[in-house]
Amino acid sequence: MKTVAIIGFGDMGEQMVPHLLSRGHAVRVHDIDPAKRQRASAAGAEVLPTAADAARGADVVVGLVMSDDIPAAYLGEDGILAGTAPGAAVLVCSTTTPALLDSVVAAAPDGVTVLDAPIVGGVKYARERRITFLVGAPDDAFERVRPVLDALGTSRQVGGVGSGVAYKLITNVAIMAAEAGIREALDMADYLGQDYATALDLMSVGPMSAVVTRALDTTNPRPLRRSAEDDDTLLSAVDDPARQLPISHAGATRLWEAVNATEDFEPDFVDLTRRTTARPEYRRA
Repeated sequence: MKTVAIIGFGDMGEQMVPHLLSRGHAVRVHDIDPAKRQRASAAGAEVLPTAADAARGADVVVGLVMSDDIPAAYLGEDGILAGTAPGAAVLVCSTTTPALLDSVVAAAPDGVTVLDAPIVGGVKYARERRITFLVGAPDDAFERVRPVLDALGTSRQVGGVGSGVAYKLITNVAIMAAEAGIREALDMADYLGQDYATALDLMSVGPMSAVVTRALDTTNPRPLRRSAEDDDTLLSAVDDPARQLPISHAGATRLWEAVNATEDFEPDFVDLTRRTTARPEYRRA
């Protein structure tokens, strides 16, 4: 069995720790949020004060931070790479950009292997061990981390280092367009004076079925802000988003409008299907 460090004990990390412990792995956790550290301890993990402390002595380090947090989480003086020793594998599981991944790979100490392994699937899938890791790694590195990934879901080797991040961004182009498309379809329902429930039901019988089902699934929670942030990450991976990714560029604008629709209200993903994120003239709490 391996010693696994989890850096970032958010919604996903909280689901993963019990699976790792049940397989006999030793689990160490760091999160900057004291409440999350408390929950990690209650779940049976060893909680450490910094990412470097958690990574020190770990065989595999699983980074679960948002893309913007990668520099501090990996590269800071108390970051992951400051604590990893030769022979350790560091998994970048964030939805991020090739440039940020490259910065982690370049900073890795000699003997430390960095792999990208962004995740497909949400909290519900992590809880049920049904997430998929898109792993960019050489064959030998992939086999080294596979026992850990197998405890959490399914892993798919998609190429060399960088391929996981690339394919996650590629799939997100379609996913983000579909998410923003649900909101815009319901904007049209508002303009035409039609019913949301009927519109969603009709969309669910066609090719949008999986997207609508996901949007209505309250057992798989996700802050809508996270989707908008992922869209921003996607756009930051190209030089001219308005020209190169015009649909994603427009979709991100609509998602951020939905996130910021109501002051002091943080919408969940399901709110895309509700009038809480409608245009101002149609909005209802």
